[in-house]
Amino acid sequence: ISEYQMEHTIKLFLKLGSEENIIDLFENGTIYMNTIEYFRKIEDGELRGDKYEGVSRIINSLPGTFKIKGIEREFNYIKMHLRESHNEVIGNIYSLYAMSSKGFPNPLDFEFDKRNLRFGTHCLMIKDLPYFFNKIEKVLKKNNYKFHHNFVDYYDKDEVNREITLFEKPLEFAYQKEFRFYVEDYGMKPVKIQIGSLKKYAEIFKIEDLLEVKIEPKK
Repeated sequence: ISEYQMEHTIKLFLKLGSEENIIDLFENGTIYMNTIEYFRKIEDGELRGDKYEGVSRIINSLPGTFKIKGIEREFNYIKMHLRESHNEVIGNIYSLYAMSSKGFPNPLDFEFDKRNLRFGTHCLMIKDLPYFFNKIEKVLKKNNYKFHHNFVDYYDKDEVNREITLFEKPLEFAYQKEFRFYVEDYGMKPVKIQIGSLKKYAEIFKIEDLLEVKIEPKK
């Protein structure tokens, strides 16, 4: 985690979800990583589902003309938006909400967006970040998984004209303040690991309580 603290400080991680899943994470350390294909195809009003997940390049072209083979005339277009990706994108993702200097350059501006309430009813506030990172990395390595983790950056999908990485999402998702683990798994199925109880390192809250959280300066 230190490599990210050089540029951005992470104060806390929040994992949002159902009461059942959050208790399972709290008591057993159950980490459930769904496939990128799942997130590409799920239809849930741009909450977990993202049809741009796994996109390799976005092309936004200026106005121009094009021809169709066999038709002797030119057609005009105002703007063209294309996205390129593989038929199947390999790998799994585990997402966390990061209270960090990246998402909130001024901590006093912290505000939990109410759109996050759609993730479920409860959240786990993970306070010992080095412990959490070390446990996940240890179990993934033990199971011979290759993995990466980083903040998610957000882009304007109607303006960019470049390659897109697996750690980028459209601006519509910026309120989720995501930090993600990406696991290179070729099985095309969910990955489930257990890192042990987090009772000493975390607390359970109702998600709606986070709407009242404000950061105050030390006196």
